[in-house]
Amino acid sequence: MKDLKNSKLLFWGAILLVFIINVLQGFLTELLPDESYYWIYSQDMDWGFFDHPPLVAVWITISDFLFTNEIGVRFFSAISFSALIYIVWKTIDHPKKKEYTWLFLLVIFSTALLNVYGFITTPDTPLMLFCALFLYAYKEYLLKKNTWSYFLLSISIAGMMYSKYQGILIVAFVFLSNIKLVKDYKLWLVCLGALLLYTPHLYWQWTHDFPSFRYHLQERVSNRTYKFEHTLMHFVNMIAIIGLTFPIVYKAFFKNIKTKNLYNRGLNFIILGFLIFFFFSSFRGRVQAQWIVPISIPLILITYNYIIDREKAQKWFVRLAFINIAIILFARVLMFSEGILPVKLNTHGNEAWALELKSKTQGQKKIFINSYQNAATYWYYAKEETYYMKNFTGRNNHFVLMQKGEDISNKKTALISRNRLDYTDFTTHIRGKDSAYTTVINNFKDISQLRMKILQDSIVLKKDSVNTLLIEIENGFDRAVFFEEFDLFLGFQKFKKHEKVTIKVGLLTDGKSIQGNETQKAFIFFTADSLPDFSTYPTLGLGINNSKKIDLLRTSKLYKYSIVD
Repeated sequence: MKDLKNSKLLFWGAILLVFIINVLQGFLTELLPDESYYWIYSQDMDWGFFDHPPLVAVWITISDFLFTNEIGVRFFSAISFSALIYIVWKTIDHPKKKEYTWLFLLVIFSTALLNVYGFITTPDTPLMLFCALFLYAYKEYLLKKNTWSYFLLSISIAGMMYSKYQGILIVAFVFLSNIKLVKDYKLWLVCLGALLLYTPHLYWQWTHDFPSFRYHLQERVSNRTYKFEHTLMHFVNMIAIIGLTFPIVYKAFFKNIKTKNLYNRGLNFIILGFLIFFFFSSFRGRVQAQWIVPISIPLILITYNYIIDREKAQKWFVRLAFINIAIILFARVLMFSEGILPVKLNTHGNEAWALELKSKTQGQKKIFINSYQNAATYWYYAKEETYYMKNFTGRNNHFVLMQKGEDISNKKTALISRNRLDYTDFTTHIRGKDSAYTTVINNFKDISQLRMKILQDSIVLKKDSVNTLLIEIENGFDRAVFFEEFDLFLGFQKFKKHEKVTIKVGLLTDGKSIQGNETQKAFIFFTADSLPDFSTYPTLGLGINNSKKIDLLRTSKLYKYSIVD
């Protein structure tokens, strides 16, 4: 038994077993809505996509080449997770390492969120693989500074950046932990090599007017107000990504804080850097657990080296780890077994509602309002292309890029919203309180390619007066659009709420229409007997519609404003 606990047979047997479990899980579990969205990426491969770099689509494309159905999205994730385990194992150089193979496996398989990336495919899946490779390469660099270590550093940096933009944080924090790295000219060549590998993506961003950077740095955080629960959730996430073993894991980390070892210092900086960075990010909006998941690998390395020499800590860790693994396994069963609990998860019922909706809307073009995830889920399971439009609570996404310039007018169109409208024709239940409310429109006229912006630097509105604002209108269609085809509104929006107050506004232009792919300036004017309470409705935007059956479509970003008497 002792030989089994430290043998190569145990290591490779465990990897093989987990690989098989991950493949079966990937086969049996319906796609998460986000996975369906990333599958949309893979249908038209490019060097970039609206939200993320392209590597997640590469993972899916490889899987799709080998298999069909859900495993055709996830198979390569099972392979990359197995490779991740091996790379982390190779990174460890503790002299008792081979005697405690079992302990390493227990540490890595009890780390809660990390194990998810063995059977789901999101941008974090390749990110974690290349993060592990980067940390291995950095250790090789510190020990040997050979050509191989420089090469691996360049590849892993490019791989992280092609996975997710926060990969740059991992590199930056390691450099900050060892500022003398800037003196090694070969490391500058490493960075140059990574930059050259990354050039196709940067060129894609440039040709598409930097949509990803605009979204993550501007749109995603604009007009946000601080909420304490966002900061609280950040601390909850710190625990959630680890699981029940978190007391020992973070104790090991804090015991490692004063280390003079350059490699361990780099691990500390990654952990502290991510925790501090996203702590301050919580002041600007909601933070998600997967944003800090890269700290899992440094914590695994630190924890393993800590408990291997501490019998008491090791005993407590083993107890908690087995409980954690049991919880993880139960959660994984829940993901593909609908009906065990009364609550439906995001992996339950997706195919059923998509096929039900398909049967009700035969021959109709499907346009999803304000839900790119439902649009992607329907496309994947119903095998019918979908479209997307946003109202005042929606956001831009990759559908907007795919549909750029496209006129989706149609004789018979199904508009599918997450909110019940006055003219809803029928409802398709998705799960819980979430449903798809469908309104069928004959002779639908698309106006979604109109974009507007308010040109004033500051927006000051007067009560009980005529207000005038200078705007710019951009027509993304190839055809002309007559201004009489739509009504224009100013919408005052609650923070992260569906409620809005709208005021119909007049439009003063030089002509009766705007030509295809043309931009022109105009004035809007309105008289409001009473403007909404500024503290309740802190932002405003421009919206249009051309039918009482269509929710107001937002054509501009949301702006802050002020009111004077």
